[in-house]
Amino acid sequence: SSCLAIPRKQWYQRRVRGGMMVDGSNEAEEMEQEEAMIEDAPLDLEDDDIIQPPLDADLDVEDMAERTFSQHKGSVFCVDISKSEDYVLTGGEDDLAYLWKITGEESHRKIEGHKDSVSHVGFSPNDKFYFTADLSGYIQLFRVSDNSKVWEFDVGDVLWVIWHPLVPILLAGAVDGGVWMWKVPAFETKTIQLSSNPPVDAKFLSTNRHLVVGYQDGTIKIIDLKSGEATVSVDTKQEITCIGVSPDDKLVLTGSPLSAAYLVAIQAGKVISRLTEHPAGYRPMETSPSDSVEHVVFHPSRNLVAVSYTDNKVCLWDTALQRLRHTLPHPDGVVKSCWAGEALHLVTCCLDGVIRVWDVDQNQTIAEVTGHRDQLLDMKISDNLVVTADDSGHVKVFRIS
Repeated sequence: SSCLAIPRKQWYQRRVRGGMMVDGSNEAEEMEQEEAMIEDAPLDLEDDDIIQPPLDADLDVEDMAERTFSQHKGSVFCVDISKSEDYVLTGGEDDLAYLWKITGEESHRKIEGHKDSVSHVGFSPNDKFYFTADLSGYIQLFRVSDNSKVWEFDVGDVLWVIWHPLVPILLAGAVDGGVWMWKVPAFETKTIQLSSNPPVDAKFLSTNRHLVVGYQDGTIKIIDLKSGEATVSVDTKQEITCIGVSPDDKLVLTGSPLSAAYLVAIQAGKVISRLTEHPAGYRPMETSPSDSVEHVVFHPSRNLVAVSYTDNKVCLWDTALQRLRHTLPHPDGVVKSCWAGEALHLVTCCLDGVIRVWDVDQNQTIAEVTGHRDQLLDMKISDNLVVTADDSGHVKVFRIS
């Protein structure tokens, strides 16, 4: 395998993308048979395969967490924090989601009914609703005040589910290329089908009327959600793993499986730069570890973007000069990075189980936040909290200053 550091969530989704999603030739029965075979068969893994053992349980790891939640059995794939910072929502490979309070009594609500790993969860922008969604595309919506289920829908295999940033509109990207929209709580349904390729990632422009969608075949489309039409379409000619949008809505950055990120100028409608440490034409050897781009995030006010890679680093690129500013080395693959407000502080989520806070100006770590003993699979930060989930079923809440 060439996917050394990709955590199970990304690997599982990418396995589905690479099979059924691209050519549509694998029917649901074949997928079920394949998954049954995977579950029943003994694992025959090479040394560099992606599923790695837990970190050494005997390691002396200081647990700096304010709260640890351990109800999940198996990997926890996704987390979200309510805007009030009162609740955390989690989903895992046990086909369950949980809603639980951060402080006070250790009460929680188990959310059942899913048919596959719960891969997406999220609170609405007004904290009145929350959704849980699994890899098969079954979505449930609940009211926060009394935990009553108010809606359910099945879109088929899904790649992302997100809320509109300002109003209670839920959106999802399906593997058949469709983008679904639902107004809550009226649940009027709208489908936008502009491609048959899987929409692997999506981000809103600051207008909140336009959605930037990156398709697996390398196409970027900016969709007017009212008309359902694409106002801009750009072919990067490289498979897309993730996307990010600059805060001024002028740039989109796309990640690829081959180390490079592609900078797209929205107004010009074209790729203006290939950001990579490798020369043109680079292709890794089959025996090389993966150096896929897993996550990209623009700084909220500077001409700076953080690109997280599976080959143990985060690269900080100056988008104005289109050159590498710093490389932040890590001991393992980096799943996700988040800017801590307007400061030049970057929080990174690494497969070695450690959350690191970096002073980007000084190119050094200013804090290492510990407590996990297994690979981190997701991270969410709010004004005062960092919540992380790991491969052994543990979710931890850390308070930051």
